[in-house]
Amino acid sequence: MPSSVLVVEDEAAIRALLRRRLEAWGYQVREAANASEALELMLAEPSAIAIIDIKMPGRDGLWLAEQIRQRWSRTAIIVATGADDIATIERSRKVGAIDYVLKPFDRELLRQALERAVKASNE
Repeated sequence: MPSSVLVVEDEAAIRALLRRRLEAWGYQVREAANASEALELMLAEPSAIAIIDIKMPGRDGLWLAEQIRQRWSRTAIIVATGADDIATIERSRKVGAIDYVLKPFDRELLRQALERAVKASNE
């Protein structure tokens, strides 16, 4: 059975790009434009994997990652960021992210992060 992925990204074009790519790879995809929408979707039906943009209006992605980790410990979290800095990466790991991907997304690095997330969500 394909893994379900929640894509949390405030930019509609990036959400659409990720949806197309992930669906082509066999994932079931749901989308949220912000942290509040993401939590509502998770409450209705938790996803195995969450790809979360760090910088969003309102609550940021690190806050959301922490909420998901506390409530749905089996959900594997991948953070997406445009900032390639150690502090951001360390903060994402502290809140429970298993991996991170840089924007713009490299197709192969994204695929590898998802494979690690699938493995983590099945452990």
